Amino acid sequence: MTTTVSPDTIRPAAIGVLRRDGWIQNNYASNRPGKTGCCLVEAIGRGAGLPPYALARAKPRRSDIEVMGRAAFKARWDAAHNLMDEIATSLGRNPEDDELCPKFWLTNWNDTKGRTLDQVLGALDSGQERAA
Repeated sequence: MTTTVSPDTIRPAAIGVLRRDGWIQNNYASNRPGKTGCCLVEAIGRGAGLPPYALARAKPRRSDIEVMGRAAFKARWDAAHNLMDEIATSLGRNPEDDELCPKFWLTNWNDTKGRTLDQVLGALDSGQERAA
């Protein structure tokens, strides 16, 4: 049985990634001692079941698509991008007035000095409340 991937299934998985692996700023992911974890965008990708750094790339790698299969990869890729758009909009990104795509907007938001893990988790969690 195949589970449908949607923003609502990615949200709790991304929260789990951040709680398990940790949260960082100024990089998509890190395994360095004392600084392990991933950013909001990478957590969304991992929560969607995409390969590491898939969302950080400008376009998908052929090898990533081949491993998962085109349809499965596209479904996960699209759901992750839809979630990034939802979160960025809920945090104040105006798609009519902002030149940054949601991925880069969220990356900048994640990396803002003073940002906290609780704020990042709240951004992911807020959509679950609306969906309930």
